[in-house]
Amino acid sequence: MTITLNLHDLEKAQKTLACAFFNYPFPSLSIAEPRRMRCLEILFRLEMEYLIKRGTVEADSAECAGVVVWSTIGAAGSGAPAVSLIRRLFGKMKISEMINLAKNSSAVEKGRKSLNLPDDTLYLYAIGVLPEMQGRGIASKLIQEKLSECAKQTVYLETNTEHNCRFYQKLGFELILKTYYQKNDLTTWYLVKYPEL
Repeated sequence: MTITLNLHDLEKAQKTLACAFFNYPFPSLSIAEPRRMRCLEILFRLEMEYLIKRGTVEADSAECAGVVVWSTIGAAGSGAPAVSLIRRLFGKMKISEMINLAKNSSAVEKGRKSLNLPDDTLYLYAIGVLPEMQGRGIASKLIQEKLSECAKQTVYLETNTEHNCRFYQKLGFELILKTYYQKNDLTTWYLVKYPEL
């Protein structure tokens, strides 16, 4: 059974997500390795602070070996306000990295908006498991619990790795769009799980 986190529980969660996403294409194409871990912790903290008010942040346990962030398409919007991100990341990232991150985010968001999903679509915003805990079914557990609660709701997510795409398809998601952002060599797969009848 998953546990719902609150604002005071986010320190472990931000570290889990930063570790899980460290080598993920999206941040690794934007942020150089010496700064990446700290920048990812800040980014995930800000996103979770923003989305916890509009959805839920859940973990597999108090240790946060696995963390998932849920919202709806309408409530998530574009994520944490850009001004907050810039202020918190200023001096920790190069300006060119911030610009690259913004361009990658914009490319992914453009694909999401092109799908014209209803605002009440459940959005799996982020999921991550500590690298040393992967392969133990933690991610499946985190997702399946929510899917069983929301069986009559459309659920959406995007991923930047084909391996993850196959994982989500095993959970009942359908690939509905694949985009390639040539400038930054970023591929994004957009997946939807439609309501059970």
